Amino acid sequence: MASLTGIRYPTLFLVFLSHVAIIIPFANPDTAETYGHYLGWVGQIGVSLFYLLSGFVLAWAPRAKDSPLSFWRRRIVRIAPLHWVTFGVAMAVFASSVITTKGAIMNLLMVQAWSSDPEIFGSANAPSWSLACLLLFYLIFPFLYRVIARIKPQHLWYFAGGVAVAIVAVTAVVRAVVPTQAGMAPQAPAGSLRAYWIIQIFPVTRVLDFVLGILMARIVRTGRWIGVRPLPLAVLLVISYLASMEAPREYRLVATMIVPLALFIASLAAADTKGRKTWFAVRPLQWLGDISYAFLLIHWPVMNFVFKSFGQERLYSGPFAVGVVAIDLTVSIALAWLLTIAVEKPLVRYLSVSRKSAAAERAAAAEPVEHSAGGTRTAAGKVLS
Repeated sequence: MASLTGIRYPTLFLVFLSHVAIIIPFANPDTAETYGHYLGWVGQIGVSLFYLLSGFVLAWAPRAKDSPLSFWRRRIVRIAPLHWVTFGVAMAVFASSVITTKGAIMNLLMVQAWSSDPEIFGSANAPSWSLACLLLFYLIFPFLYRVIARIKPQHLWYFAGGVAVAIVAVTAVVRAVVPTQAGMAPQAPAGSLRAYWIIQIFPVTRVLDFVLGILMARIVRTGRWIGVRPLPLAVLLVISYLASMEAPREYRLVATMIVPLALFIASLAAADTKGRKTWFAVRPLQWLGDISYAFLLIHWPVMNFVFKSFGQERLYSGPFAVGVVAIDLTVSIALAWLLTIAVEKPLVRYLSVSRKSAAAERAAAAEPVEHSAGGTRTAAGKVLS
C-alpha cells in the first residue's frame, strides 16, 4: 500500500500549514488575513484524513487470531513513547510555565481531548490532543471490526453513506443547540469553543471518521469500489475545498470534506491493489511517510522554539516569514527522522512483542532442521516450507 504510506506526510503537512497561521506574526495584516483564509484551517482536513487513514489501514489487513491485548500493546507502543519524548521537549521549550498540573497529567496519559477546556486539550504539545482520539479508536477497534466485518459487501456503501450523513448531522445539531459565544473572532473556526470542541476535538464524535475509514477499506477489499481513479477525485478535493470556504465555519471543520477525502483514500488503495503507481508512491514521499508521526509530534515544539528565538514581539515581513517557515520545516523533518530511527522504531521492535512471545520465536528459530523433498521440517515436526 505504497500510496497510503506516501499520503501520510502530506496529510500532516496540512496540520503544519495551519499552525503557521497561529505561530507566524505577519507584519502585513492583509497577508495574515489571506493566509488565514486559504490555509488557516487546512489542518482540520489533515486531521480528518489522519483518522480516515487510521481506520482504513487497521481494517486492511487485520490479524485473524490477534487478541485485543496483543493489539492494544502494539498500538500503544507505537504512539506512546514518542508522545512522552515530545511532551518533554515541549515542556522544556515553552510549556512548563503555563501548563497546569491537571493539564500535564492528562497530556501524559493521552486523555486531554476529553476535556472541553482549551487550556487542557490545547496545552503543551498541542497536536497531541489527536492521540486521545487514537487511543479510543484502538480501544474499541477489536470489537468494532468484528461488527463491521459482518456487514454484507452489497450493503457496505449504505453504511458508509449513513456514517457520512451522521458526521454532517453532528455539525448541524451542534450549530442548532450550542449557543454562540460572545467575543468569538470572525475568523475563529466555530461560533463557540464548546461547538469547536464537540465537532473537532471530542473523541466520541471523531469515532465516525475512523468508522468511515474502516468501511472504505472493506469496500475496496471486497471489490465494491466504483472504479474512479485518484486524479478525478483529487480535482473533486480541490473543488470541495474552495466551495467549503463559503460554508458556515462549523461545517468546514469536518463535514464538507469528509466524503471527498474518504473517496480519495479508497481510490489510492484501489490503484495500489491493481499495481497502478500514483503520485504518492514515489520514494521521497515513502521516506517522509515513514517519519510522519514523529513530524506531527515534533513540529509544534520546533515552531515555538524558533518563534521564541527570533523574539516574541517581532512582526515578520513576507520574505522573513518564508525563511522562518523554511527553518521550522527543515528542523522538524530532521528531528522527525532522528526520533523515528532512535526512539520510535527501536522501541516498537523491543516492546511490541511480549518477552514470552519473543522467547518462543527465538526458540523456534533455533530448532534444528532437516531438508527433504517434502519441505524443510523442524525437529518438532513443523513444516516450514
